[in-house]
Amino acid sequence: MSWHVRFEEEVHRRSPGMGVWYTRISRQPGWVTRTAVFIAVLIVVVPVVLLTLAAVLVGLACLVVLGLVARIGRSISGLLGGGWKTRDDGRRNVSVIDRS
Repeated sequence: MSWHVRFEEEVHRRSPGMGVWYTRISRQPGWVTRTAVFIAVLIVVVPVVLLTLAAVLVGLACLVVLGLVARIGRSISGLLGGGWKTRDDGRRNVSVIDRS
């Protein structure tokens, strides 16, 4: 007795209602089952891929917009002679020895 027959008998024994569906599905031609699985995968995968692409595009748009805002802010502060940020690097009372 093959594993397929044993599995089908076990499904019928444990859940008669599910056994009818299992028998109905297992007796379909192979192309029907493959097509149904392919369509089910498409229904799950396509929205996930589209949502991922949308998230990447939104992230890139935020990066570009915020980068432009930072550049505009830097250029305005440069025109105003320092503005928000001064050009020091945080060191106070330190002499830097240039050995080149």
